[in-house]
Amino acid sequence: MTIRPLILADLDDSLFQTRPKCGDWPDDTLRLMSRLVDGSPSGYATPPQQGLMAWLAHGEVVPVTARSREVLSRVDIAQAPAICANGGCILMADGTPDPVWHRHLEAQAQAGITPGALYPELIAGLDGEAFRHWIVSEDGLDLYCVIKSNHGDVPALTAVAEALKPRLPQGWRIHANGNNLAFLPPWLSKRAAVRYMLEQVRCVTPERPVIGIGDSWSDAGFLDLTDMAMIPTQAQLWQHIARGHEWID
Repeated sequence: MTIRPLILADLDDSLFQTRPKCGDWPDDTLRLMSRLVDGSPSGYATPPQQGLMAWLAHGEVVPVTARSREVLSRVDIAQAPAICANGGCILMADGTPDPVWHRHLEAQAQAGITPGALYPELIAGLDGEAFRHWIVSEDGLDLYCVIKSNHGDVPALTAVAEALKPRLPQGWRIHANGNNLAFLPPWLSKRAAVRYMLEQVRCVTPERPVIGIGDSWSDAGFLDLTDMAMIPTQAQLWQHIARGHEWID
């Protein structure tokens, strides 16, 4: 019997991206992959990405995303099982949240400073015209804080990240990638959620191959737990690997 690979895949900037990031591909060659809350298009897959997804369909694709469940629902991809909100919610095969994982995170959150408690300090003094911000929550549990530039001004967002570093409690991390700035508590990560999921998978089918796909610094944590990793060569993570590499000219 052939065992289907398990493919743990980040979504944005891995399997699809915004139209400007699609380069010179004509509009009629792109596949619409995601929409904004108002229904307008937001993400597209290029022909090579479409071919990749057709190939991946021979396995079981599990999204591992920073998107919340609600935002994931606007993506044209299998919705469950899935890891959402940077590991803050694990959807089981029937589409319901894993209650054991949720209780585990609740206990971890209660032991330290919560995102809700830190949020007012992070946004104090931010220019409301220049930046928007919110807390990502699932099932009543605050998970992490987000700040974005309203004008796509990445250098300005980088400056905000540097200014806010001293305000972070011990163990908190900043994830910056393009026009996205996220502040994560120590107990929240894709790595922790993937480890929990793989413990169950490998208990039942230890021989099942596990492939990870990701583009960013934060994805390195869960890619490290898989048997093989795939990284888009234009991605943040790959550019770091390639920078100054003696075998790349």
